[in-house]
Amino acid sequence: MTNCKRHNAGSQIAGVKGFTLIELTIVVVLLGLLAAVAIPRFLDVTEQAEDATIEAVSGGFATGVGLVRAEWELEARPRDNQGANLSFVTIDGIIVGVDRNTGYPTGQLNNDNSTEDDAMSALDCESIFNLIMQSAPTITSNWANRPFDSFRYFTNFSNGTGSGGNDLCFYYLSKSVRNLQNAPTDDTVGDGFIYDPRIGQVVVFSNNTNNSSN
Repeated sequence: MTNCKRHNAGSQIAGVKGFTLIELTIVVVLLGLLAAVAIPRFLDVTEQAEDATIEAVSGGFATGVGLVRAEWELEARPRDNQGANLSFVTIDGIIVGVDRNTGYPTGQLNNDNSTEDDAMSALDCESIFNLIMQSAPTITSNWANRPFDSFRYFTNFSNGTGSGGNDLCFYYLSKSVRNLQNAPTDDTVGDGFIYDPRIGQVVVFSNNTNNSSN
């Protein structure tokens, strides 16, 4: 005779014990405490990574500014060599507009009425970024491109706010300003760096504590 073993499903189910309400409550509380500790640390690491990225890009930008200025010296300080208020240098076949008095880059030359540091535009700031940096991150000066999914940086200029009454270029990590209503023109919002073409200075700024992307 064949022996058959019957499994009593009912008795097995009865032997399985689940969590009590108290145990579930404790688990939920513990998960909440872990999240409260972990999330701020994660955000802090993210902010530090963003700052490091900006530092690296601004460093490359500053190097490019220095190279353009050095080329201006090597070319015997060209002045109005493309016409009135239009000066430029050529680096590796790339034409870069410069201020005729300082030799610092001020943007594009084509279709520009002036390369002086007090006659700049947002497009000039974008052009500087692309012209002087190798493998430059994607950038736009068009605020209508929000939320900047295809661009790492947004740039704008500020008229007459530089060290000598010249214009300034502001470069923002795009994710740090994409939720603003209006295009930024100073360093009180977002994260990025400032370029002063009068003295060739590059200054990093950060507003992580009130970052608009958080």
